[in-house]
Amino acid sequence: MMTAIQEQAIQLIQQLPDEKIQAIITLAADELSLIALKRQIVLKKKNAFARLEALDLQLPSDFKADEELKQAMEEKYGIAD
Repeated sequence: MMTAIQEQAIQLIQQLPDEKIQAIITLAADELSLIALKRQIVLKKKNAFARLEALDLQLPSDFKADEELKQAMEEKYGIAD
């Protein structure tokens, strides 16, 4: 079942000459590739986060993550918060 906007697009496309339709096909193919790439990136990020959460770091109870991050940023990039 097509949505109203899909039907409208088809009606408009049917009025175009073939050379203009080729441009629309190229645009649609590029958009589909971009959508697939974005999904792949999101999936990779989710998988990476899941791996991080699964790590058993066994940090000491007095470990202060915010202070460690601040110190590491200062040492590596000269960034002070």
